[in-house]
This record gives sequence, C-alpha cells and structure tokens, in this order.
Amino acid sequence: MQLFAGHYREAFASAQAGLRAARQPDARLLLVLAAIALEHDNLVRARELADLAGQVGGAEGWRQVIAGRLALKASDTAAARSAARAAALAGVDHPAIAGELGVLFARTGLHAEAVPFFERAAAAAPDDAQTCYNLAIARQFSGDLAAARAGFAALVAAHPDHAQGWLALVQLDRQGDDALLPGLAERFERAMQPEARLAFGHAIAKLLEDLGRWDEALDWLERAKAARRGAVHYDRAQSDRLFRTAEASLRAPIPAADGDPAPLFIVGLPRTGTTLVERILSAHPAVRSAGELSDFAVLLKRRLGTPGPYVLDPATIAAGAAAADLTGIEGEYLARARSIAGEDCARVIDKMPFNLFFAPLILRALPGAKVICLRRSPFDALFSNFRQLFATGFSYYGYACDFEDCAHFVAGFERLADACARTLPADRFRCQRYEDIVADLEGEARALVAFAGLEWDAACLDFHRNAAPVATASSVQVRRPIYASSIGRWRRYEAGARRAIAALAAYGIAP
Repeated sequence: MQLFAGHYREAFASAQAGLRAARQPDARLLLVLAAIALEHDNLVRARELADLAGQVGGAEGWRQVIAGRLALKASDTAAARSAARAAALAGVDHPAIAGELGVLFARTGLHAEAVPFFERAAAAAPDDAQTCYNLAIARQFSGDLAAARAGFAALVAAHPDHAQGWLALVQLDRQGDDALLPGLAERFERAMQPEARLAFGHAIAKLLEDLGRWDEALDWLERAKAARRGAVHYDRAQSDRLFRTAEASLRAPIPAADGDPAPLFIVGLPRTGTTLVERILSAHPAVRSAGELSDFAVLLKRRLGTPGPYVLDPATIAAGAAAADLTGIEGEYLARARSIAGEDCARVIDKMPFNLFFAPLILRALPGAKVICLRRSPFDALFSNFRQLFATGFSYYGYACDFEDCAHFVAGFERLADACARTLPADRFRCQRYEDIVADLEGEARALVAFAGLEWDAACLDFHRNAAPVATASSVQVRRPIYASSIGRWRRYEAGARRAIAALAAYGIAP
C-alpha cells in the first residue's frame, strides 16, 4: 500500500503564502505544511507544525491523522491507533483526508474500521488507482472476498499497468488457463520500477504454479527479485549475530507462570501456519487476536534505552537478557493489546512471527504469557518464504530476495526454535508442527486450547468461519477448511527441489 501519496505538494506555495499573510495562523495551513514535512521525513518540523496547529485549534480530525502518522514514524502503533480512532470520532471533512485515515487504520491493523473511509475516498476519486486498491485490500483483509475480487478486477481494467492490483487479483483464485500470461509478461518487461517488476513477476509465478509449471514459476520469481536484490542487501553475518544473541538470551532463568495469563504469542517463520493457529484459537469465545504487534519489541527497546533505529537487533536482545527485571513492561503491553482485542477477553493473541527472537524475554517480562512456536518442513518453509512478496519497506524480510539467503535464514530460525524447545519451560513454550494440525485438526486444536489454559470449544474446528479480519498473506487460505495440498509442495519443483536440497545441506538440514 503506497502511503500518503504526495497530493500535498501542489498546495505548498499557497499554504506558505497564506501562513505569512494571516495574522492568526490557520490550523489547516499549518497541517498542510506538517504533511509536506512528513513526506520529506522532516519529523521535527512536522511535529512542531502539528503542535502549533493544536494550539491554534480547529481541523481536529485532520490534526489527529497527522498525529497518527507521526506516531507510526516513531513505531508507536498504539498511539497511532488511538489517533486514528480520535480522528474518526472528530470527523474528517475531505475525502482525501478520509483516505489517509483509512490508511492509518490499516497500518495499525484495524482493517474493518478502514473500509468506510476508503469507500468515501474512492467515491470522490473513482479514477485514483491507489485509493481503489486500498479499498479492495481492506475488503479482502476484512473477509469480503467477493467485493475485493470485483474491486481488483475493476482496478486492472481501468489501470492495466497496476502491478499490485494484478497480483492481488490472481492470488484470490486458482487460475485455470494461461490467457493472462502474455499480457503480464509484456507489462513486466515494460515496468521501470523494481516494485512493479516484483509484483508482475510474482503474479506470473502464481499463474504458472496454478498450471503446474513449477520450475518456470521459480524462474520468474528469480527474474522478479533480481532488481530488488540489488537494492536490499541481506547481511548473513549480521543475521548470524542476531540468531546467536537470541540463543544466548536463553541462559537467563525463566520464572514460573504467575502473572496475567492473557498474553498468548504465536511465533515462527512467516508462511508456516501461524495464521492458521491464530484462527483456530481466536474462534474460541474467550480468545481474540490483536494481530501482528510490534508493541513488545517497542516497549522493550524503550525500557532498555538501546541505541539504533531497529527494535529487533542484537544489542536490545543482549541488554534484555542482562536486565535484572523486565516486569514493568507487562501493564503497558496488556493495555496496548487489549485496546485492539477488547477488555473482556480472557486471552489476547499477538501473532508477530519474529517475536521468537524475544521468546525468553517475553516469558520474563510477561510472567503469565505463553508462546506457541510454529514449525514446518524447512524445505516447504524455504519455498513459501521465497514465493512470498513481503513488504519491501520492511528490512527484516531482506532474506526473501535471494533463494540462498532465504535458506540461510530458514536454517537460522530452525536452530533458534530447536534451542527454545530444549530450554524454555514446556508449560509456557510449545512447539506446534503445521503438518500435525493438517493430519489431526481436532487433536491438535484441543492440545492448543489446553495449552492456552482454556476449556475446549468446538468452534475452534470451524476456524474458517471465523469472521475476524486477517491481514496476512494467508487471508484467503484461512477462510477455507483445512487442506493438505501445501505439504511437500517443494517436491513439485524438479530443478528447484535439487537446489533446495543443496542450499539447506550447507546448514546440515536434509529432507
């Protein structure tokens, strides 16, 4: 989703002139300037202008949108979410600002709340491709797949070169013929931006997979990722340091569970069944999901005061392992999680996959929390991560641009998960194999519910009827009953399977 496109720049000159001419500064003009400063990452100036607008008064809804954007820049999702809800309550009087508010809701995981604001923006600008795409994606994540499908189809009909729209459309359904391939290949060749080539290439690969042309699909993924690979450098040595530091953090003693039992973390490599387990558990009437939260990592880094722009780094993990006491994080973390999930639920799911790096710190900081770690065949995990188009602005997914880098990261994750399973208390850390759920849904679902400390509820078997929003790559799959077709998928690639065996063998992993 392209965020907050530059429709403010054209207002810059007139806003400055109006600000100079006005005896009493106008809040709207100040917010125009704040928005321009935000687009140019001048956060200090943007905050100053937004604060001044607050002192002047007026433009309340828009002012909260700007405040939410500033909070996102500071990785404070809870503050951004609060600002979005405050903006919705105050009201926004311009469709473009309504669209920005929709993006703010979407960026904070509240996709159903984003839909009406995207609808308002799209109604005012039906020819704006990005606005229409934002609306269709929000509808998909909210579970309205028919409306999402219609939206994507209309989008690519009106804007045939909209790469993300094509990718979203072909991912919604299994495609039965190759009629779309020539046109998409031509658009891929014409595309100048690496992001567009990525999306077109992934769309072509998906079509080829549907047709059973597996190695051709892998070749297209390689072509699509080539340009991005040059811009995103995955540092294997830095990744190794992160994994080693996380393993070393397991040496600190873990207290017995004696805190609030509400936090339930689901971790693991992306595309290994984390969303499936989230849906199974959140179908239980006592459980709700807060989505993929960065809040624990943000609170941990703030508490420890470690330097650097990233919340997931060796310095923060090492400082957390050395800290004598982390329990002060619990209250604020729970307040943030419950602000999304609601105050009346017995268990709140946080499904940020990379929280595995923080697993022992989570168990120390939240003494009632439990962690479920998803495991899957590393060969299927390798292909499912390489096949996935992750958010290009999120540096932690840089490994997915290169097949061998992907194997390196999968192997590191496997080692860390093994170490956690050996070290962490079994009543607070559970490894769950994806293949076991597929083989015995009820048995594994009952075990998961029992691990969460809850009584069994048969609704967990109907996870595909769960109406809660899903904002992950599995948003379509988890609305279907359990299926086994993704198990052993890696073997369908002939040349690709040989390549995977060689890549993982370097780390001691065999089929």
